[in-house]
Amino acid sequence: MRILRALRLLAHRQPGAGRLPDGAAPAAPLAALVERGGGRHRRPARGAGDLALQPLPAVLGGSHRPARRLLLRLRDRALRVGDASRAGGTAVARTALSATSQRLRIALALPALLGIFGLGEAILDRRALRLDLTPEQRYSLSDHAKKILDELPVDVRILAFLRSQDPRNPAIMDLLRRVEGRTGRIHVDVVDVNRSPALARQYDVDSYGALVVESDGRRRVFSNPREEVLMAALLQVTRQQRKIVGWLVGHGEGDLANIDRHRGFSTARALLEQEYYEVRPVSLIGDEVPPETSVLVIAGPQKDFLPEELAAVDRYLQRPGQALAMLDPLRAPELAAFLRRYYVALPPDVVVDPAARLYGGEYLTMQLTVERGDHPILAPLDAPPLFSLTRSVEVLPGEPGAMMAVPFLKTSGESWATADTGVLRAGPATFVAGRDRPGPVTVGVEVAFRTLTPPGASPAQGRLIVYGNSEFANNFFIEFLGNKDLLVNTVDWLAREPQAISHRPRRQELGVHQFYVSNEQGDRLFWVTAVLEPMLLAVVGVALAARRRWG
Repeated sequence: MRILRALRLLAHRQPGAGRLPDGAAPAAPLAALVERGGGRHRRPARGAGDLALQPLPAVLGGSHRPARRLLLRLRDRALRVGDASRAGGTAVARTALSATSQRLRIALALPALLGIFGLGEAILDRRALRLDLTPEQRYSLSDHAKKILDELPVDVRILAFLRSQDPRNPAIMDLLRRVEGRTGRIHVDVVDVNRSPALARQYDVDSYGALVVESDGRRRVFSNPREEVLMAALLQVTRQQRKIVGWLVGHGEGDLANIDRHRGFSTARALLEQEYYEVRPVSLIGDEVPPETSVLVIAGPQKDFLPEELAAVDRYLQRPGQALAMLDPLRAPELAAFLRRYYVALPPDVVVDPAARLYGGEYLTMQLTVERGDHPILAPLDAPPLFSLTRSVEVLPGEPGAMMAVPFLKTSGESWATADTGVLRAGPATFVAGRDRPGPVTVGVEVAFRTLTPPGASPAQGRLIVYGNSEFANNFFIEFLGNKDLLVNTVDWLAREPQAISHRPRRQELGVHQFYVSNEQGDRLFWVTAVLEPMLLAVVGVALAARRRWG
């Protein structure tokens, strides 16, 4: 309406606007010409009163500048605040409405946001999600620990005796949270030693950071809260029986108490004890293998066996018993001949595998080929075993039903077994057809045999596993690749503890990730990085230079 009034006022101010030319027809009503900004584009005859009869767009777009400026100002004011008498009220109303809407939105969004946070917290509390991006996975449980925790048969209580402001507390609590979050059978209680000294004396705790693991009246106290020690304590308080591993001595076998890098087997003993085995030395001089022995281990004898000792081993296997024999090349020929009774032959040879040896390492040290489906012992291994100075192991044919043999550990197809034992001193060797046996060569065999039982007695079955090397289990080699898992999993299998077979984490320095390169892989890496890549860059450079010079 304000625009119409302005138009009328402006029309009356124009010269001749109040009268029409002689004989001119009356103009159409102004309102009809000012529909939605001049929807009708009529072009009336030009004259003194043209401005009063033109549509609004025509006026705004015309050449009459004073009228155009006036109309533009009036239009802007009308569209902005409307009538002057209501302008202030409209602005205040709009501001109040906007503030009310904003408060209402906040009032509705705040409970919804709190509900979302509460739901997320409840979900994370019931099923915690952790993402460990460290290369060595130092903030995650190992597969071995997960398997032990998932198969706990009873509830276990863990008491952590800590003191405030101890720098070890975060690491201990993180380990306990991981363990408790994995299974519902673990219950953790944290005790402040300074505030509860009587409780600490009750559990014979005399140091800060000690853990007490107890279940069904059995208790284990230790002050070295690492994952492997905690898992060993869980096995000790939950397993009903501690099985015995007999370690044969008297023939230069690996010494369980020796910490020497190459002849000592103290690390192997510690690993077996962590699995809740009791490792005992066994001598066959005038004695028998103790009847409670679950597994008999023969680890690299340097001297041969006496006939009565071989007879004692035979009687143990016929009970039936389970034995692990690890024999090095050219050692204990009488023992090797004895094992033929159990369908295992150990020729006097040495295995050579140049392609699988470690890059820059000893010529007779090689990685083995692992087919995880060949045997349960190999299934959880994350790396192949590493053998040094190895002899071949063959399976002899037997009567159907009397035995079952599984050759499960072999070398690569580029290896061979040579009767030239001079390679033990010289190192490098070449394959000689007719003398050497081409690979893959078997170096690990399991034989399940039927024992001799009295008439009418139910048949029994013994088991024997033979490896053509013992050094993989000494203090030096046991931490390489999959050697540790191979030894412990073999004992677990023979002790009839298949649920304990798993992969155990290797010790690694913080920030150091170890990997091993075979000779074949090293050669490929050399050709790619030292030959092909520089040649490719040189060719590209020459091509670009030639294009700039002659292109």
